[in-house]
Amino acid sequence: MALAALARCTAHVRLGTLVLVNQLRPAAVLAKAVATIDVLSGGRVTVGLGAGNFEPDFTDVGIPFGRSGVRLAQLAEAVQVVKGLSGGGPFTFAGRTHAAVDARCLPRPVQRPAPPVWVAGKGDRLLELCARHADGWNTVWRWTVADWRERAAVLDAACEREGRDPATISRSLGLYALVGEDEADLERRWRRLQELSPLGVVAGTTLAEWRDGRLVGTVEQVAEQLAGWEAAGVTHFVACTGTVPFAVGDEDALEILAAACTLVGS
Repeated sequence: MALAALARCTAHVRLGTLVLVNQLRPAAVLAKAVATIDVLSGGRVTVGLGAGNFEPDFTDVGIPFGRSGVRLAQLAEAVQVVKGLSGGGPFTFAGRTHAAVDARCLPRPVQRPAPPVWVAGKGDRLLELCARHADGWNTVWRWTVADWRERAAVLDAACEREGRDPATISRSLGLYALVGEDEADLERRWRRLQELSPLGVVAGTTLAEWRDGRLVGTVEQVAEQLAGWEAAGVTHFVACTGTVPFAVGDEDALEILAAACTLVGS
């Protein structure tokens, strides 16, 4: 519902989910919802799906929390159904968890052949699933370039085994971000971020420690970091300006991050 509302009050920004736990929604029903929002937004939806790794997400609603391999197999089915139904139907799919029988999805999404579907994670089996079925790969929240390159190489190899061009997969990286106009402003913003942070999350952490594996520095330093990530192969960034996923720091945090992005043309 939030995406539907955003679709009506925005005009250019892409809308997406990072990530939906696929077991919480029948894939055919999700495909119809995605199609509707894609129509409302004029073709601006990206669907992020995950296998789920937080057991309370499952137990709170009475769904078994299966082994990793089971959850990944369920995710693979969901991706196929969401993409398959984007053609409008009739579409039939018989999986262990997800199914569709002569299902239709009308009106069709605006994007052709379908809204992109991204999967999230970093394990070998997830990356193999991505190479076989998905349009994009997302991983978060703390990464070094060297570690990310190693995982990206695994994805490249999986694509080669599938006979797929690795360049056809979008690569989205989410990082905690803290940007200052200069070093003094960066220190000030770090102290403010500590005040805004939930208790215990960054207690005893120094700014130097927070820099490790995150997008942290002055405008010029962060621009240099972004350029390095772009050179490594990242195509999309997700910035979290708080200290826990999707939290927001100072009100102007995105504005100063945008200044760094401008320097690298992102």
